[in-house]
Amino acid sequence: MNDLWQALQQCYSQNESLVHWLGSLSVLMFLGTLVVVPVVIVALPHDFLARREQAAGPVLLRVWYYPYLILKNVAGFAFILAGLLMLVLPGQGLLTMFLGLALINFPRKRALIRRLVGQRRIIRAINRLRRRFSKPSLELPDN
Repeated sequence: MNDLWQALQQCYSQNESLVHWLGSLSVLMFLGTLVVVPVVIVALPHDFLARREQAAGPVLLRVWYYPYLILKNVAGFAFILAGLLMLVLPGQGLLTMFLGLALINFPRKRALIRRLVGQRRIIRAINRLRRRFSKPSLELPDN
């Protein structure tokens, strides 16, 4: 056990700046998700999960469509990665991964989101947060 402790101390001393950067990034992700995740979940329409298709939003100019799509998917993957990290680090891991999945585009995305959010613990947490801000609970699809 003493050898393991010495090895960890040596690893820390050799990578001190990396450990500080990773610690700062962890704290930043934790604080960021405390704000961003609840805002997005509260802003979702109550029938987000029950819809058959994505509602048509405002049409972007063609020039901005692809940069928007790329930025949205990059942000989605970043939230998924942050959510995975938050399963072992401080933060709202499952809710952050849900937000990331909602942002990225891939086939059968809505079916996966419905399956994940349909889990009792997750939907209860989401609806509890929405009730706190006087928003109606998310409707689950009838299947």
